[in-house]
Amino acid sequence: MGKSSVRERIVQACMELLNTTSLEALRTQDLIDQAGISRSSFYRAFPDKYAVVTWVYQEQAERLLREMPELRSWKEWTYVLHAYMREHKAFFRNIAGYRGQNSFCDFLSHYFYGNALRFHKKPLTEEQKFALQAFSLVGANATVEWIMNGFQPDDEILVRYLDACIPSCIRSLYE
Repeated sequence: MGKSSVRERIVQACMELLNTTSLEALRTQDLIDQAGISRSSFYRAFPDKYAVVTWVYQEQAERLLREMPELRSWKEWTYVLHAYMREHKAFFRNIAGYRGQNSFCDFLSHYFYGNALRFHKKPLTEEQKFALQAFSLVGANATVEWIMNGFQPDDEILVRYLDACIPSCIRSLYE
């Protein structure tokens, strides 16, 4: 069995298990058993369960971007991301509450920051970098709270609230 095949089996096991188990309760042995692989095969593919879930987060987000290259505004991206999260409610509820190593909130914060830079080709000032980092944290925390509150409030309301929080020095990144 090749490394990519083992990796795919682990990722599939992770996604299946996180539909019924919280990230805190998920054990590496659960992933190994569900994937039907040996312990050594797991550790050749990933250093720990946190690396698996980080890989899952990244792959899901990148897949959405690949499938929808026409997305140009953060509002469009937010609606697509929220629709995806609602389609996979159980998975996202089970990962959203975790705030430790490689948390979904941390991933979102870094991802939001990087995603804003992806569409903005000019170098940022120090003030813009700070504001973008702060807004990325706000957006990530708001998204996690939205999940934990049963995907409420409505998307339009959440986007309006987030839009009101965009610092003026980085507003051009979001238009």
